[in-house]
Amino acid sequence: EITNKPINMVSAEDIVGVLEGRGWEAEIVEESKVPTLIKTSPHGLMKCVDGRPSDHPAMDGPKTLGGVYAIATNRGVTDLDGLKKIVEEVKNKGFVPSVHGDDHAHPAPMGCGFFKLWSQGKLEGIPPPKFDSEEGQTAVLEAGGVYEQLSGAHEEKVVYINLVPGTTFAPNGDDQAFVVDAWIAGKYNLDIPKYLVSAASTVEQLGGPLKAKLIIPSDPLTPEDVVGVLKGRGWEAEIVKESQVSALIATSSNGLMKCVDGRPSDHPAMDGPKSLGGVYAIATNRGVTDIDGLKKIVEEVKQSGSIPSCHGDEHAHPAPMGCGFFKLWSLGKLDGIPPPKFDSEEGKAAIIEAGGVYECLSGSHEEKVVYINFVPETTIAPNGDDQAFVVDAWITANYNLDVPKYLVAAASTVEQLKGPLKAKLIVPN
Repeated sequence: EITNKPINMVSAEDIVGVLEGRGWEAEIVEESKVPTLIKTSPHGLMKCVDGRPSDHPAMDGPKTLGGVYAIATNRGVTDLDGLKKIVEEVKNKGFVPSVHGDDHAHPAPMGCGFFKLWSQGKLEGIPPPKFDSEEGQTAVLEAGGVYEQLSGAHEEKVVYINLVPGTTFAPNGDDQAFVVDAWIAGKYNLDIPKYLVSAASTVEQLGGPLKAKLIIPSDPLTPEDVVGVLKGRGWEAEIVKESQVSALIATSSNGLMKCVDGRPSDHPAMDGPKSLGGVYAIATNRGVTDIDGLKKIVEEVKQSGSIPSCHGDEHAHPAPMGCGFFKLWSLGKLDGIPPPKFDSEEGKAAIIEAGGVYECLSGSHEEKVVYINFVPETTIAPNGDDQAFVVDAWITANYNLDVPKYLVAAASTVEQLKGPLKAKLIVPN
């Protein structure tokens, strides 16, 4: 669970005041005005704030000072045993622990400017480590962490201090920025003022830009907001309480995380959450387009207590193209979502190989309504005699998905498949 509770102890306004007192420019910006902000995933590296390009592809993890060294410095951990325990802790909390070097330092792991300052005792109030950069790299790898190598020179133009839980920025070599995901402090019970002062001091000592943008959460999306957006797209939409929907049932861990498609299935386990294309919902939301990434999502869904799935139907050729959502995705018809690098049969094979399920649907689409369900751990089982698209929107919180992006993809899918432009938003009593 991601929490931003400790961040409230230090307000964005407080941070601006401290930075301006150190000679910085600083402003507060809402997340809705920052299009490059992305959701983190459990497959992304917990990596350094350094803005240079990396040789590792998993850039959707949280950015911290020196990667795992951020936690060590904040807690006063200076030995290798303590460092290895931190690596284990990071793994247990659902992130990929890492440290880095670069392509021109000697030795390479000293290419982390934060570690260099730490090792030289240049971070005020923080004792230096009792190990060097190569020993630290080895310990992190031995404990199951990752070492990445960065390239090029520092050209950061701004420092993002991000207070929006579960989000980050991916490094962009053409538009570099330091990214300090300050919300991570709440995950590891860190001393927030100490952490932010270390971040400021590091940027200052490395000759970085004394210009900060503090990203704060926008007001959460409400069912009323969703109704307004749908009506703006030409839909009918209304909000109903869960007690008014007799077909609503509790989900179970034996139910498929399956597609929103309302047609009858050959699989009996219909009490799982309904998502766009089953596991493809997560892939599209996160921009995962490769088979390895898809398999990792299947594992993640299993670990989260649902049965991952995809589907086809009895009249498509090949059968897995019977999933209209996958078809639109593969044809590049979902705005802002890159198409997969695999076809429907390769996707099906990968999901089954990773321990997921393939179901076959029958008949034609006769959905009369779209249920957008905000009641956690509930769903609606498909009914061949009274078909409906079922979008269990609460699932976005379980997988840290971008909610507006998810709901726009759902609306666009229904529209392109010529479904009913009529929605009922189910909210808790």
